[in-house]
Amino acid sequence: MKLRTEISRPVFDFKLDHRSPIVTLGSCFSDVVGKYLMERKFKVNSNPFGAVYNLKSLYGAVQTAIAGVPPSGSRVVHRDGLFFHLDYHSDFRHTTAAGLLQMVQEAGTGLRSFLEKADLLIVTLGTSWVYSFEDEIVSNCHKLPAAQFSRHLLGLDEQRELLRLLVEQVRLVNAGLRLMFTVSPVRHIKDGIAENSLSKALLRVLCAEATNTCIEIYYFPSFEVMMDDLRDYRFYKADLIHPDEVAEKYICDLFMEGIMTVEARTLSEAWTKVCVALQHRPLAPESDSHRPFLQALMSKMESFEKHFDVSKEREDVCRRLTALDFQAQG
Repeated sequence: MKLRTEISRPVFDFKLDHRSPIVTLGSCFSDVVGKYLMERKFKVNSNPFGAVYNLKSLYGAVQTAIAGVPPSGSRVVHRDGLFFHLDYHSDFRHTTAAGLLQMVQEAGTGLRSFLEKADLLIVTLGTSWVYSFEDEIVSNCHKLPAAQFSRHLLGLDEQRELLRLLVEQVRLVNAGLRLMFTVSPVRHIKDGIAENSLSKALLRVLCAEATNTCIEIYYFPSFEVMMDDLRDYRFYKADLIHPDEVAEKYICDLFMEGIMTVEARTLSEAWTKVCVALQHRPLAPESDSHRPFLQALMSKMESFEKHFDVSKEREDVCRRLTALDFQAQG
């Protein structure tokens, strides 16, 4: 008896490896994908603007970054002694408005520089619902009074144009950049169950149109995997909104299988075992009996050096070995 509707591993006409720079942008699921890839030592610029849930705000942030101009100062708001920007995540906050704008501009400069050499841009679309402040769509409400905001649905035509402009902007700095769109598996049920379904349906149509009409644009079925393959609340966190760690890894593993070379996947799997060993905390770390374990770990890490940077992890093990040396001398 089959108890699941398994989705086949997506197949793409290109493969990436640890030499391939990747950018993730969009909703909080972009952070999940970015973290997964970084933990496996891929070159990633993960969500440099923080979570951005709607296409209007995402396009605005990317356009400003590529133009190399500071964000609008008129969109800065003040709360609890800190300055925030309505077009950016609350990760961007500062005690002065000038400091805030500089933070955002530096993130944009970093994104543009990374995009110039990137092989793939992954965009996670979160919702078609948007909030406006003084008739201008915002990326984040920053816990300002709800009465100051109004909500409406971005229609298909408007989002289609925003997506076209987004693709146009990123290819201004990298004409050969591949783009991969995915619809976030996170349920925006605070908008309402029916409203969330409508929102996701619009985004899915948008992605289908883009992949059918544009070259080097792909779709990865994060949403479909969550809704059908993992069709059970046991794969959600306690809020029943976000996929849990098991679901996140399952989706990201499918992504890896579809897009990475066999060698890259093998290296990643081997490196995750080293990471587990790095997290090991012995009962007596000050004991010299711990030395062979650390030396073996150092030897294993050396085998990865030709593939990616392991200097941070080597320094950690060197620090532990040095501590043992001091302990022995004392």
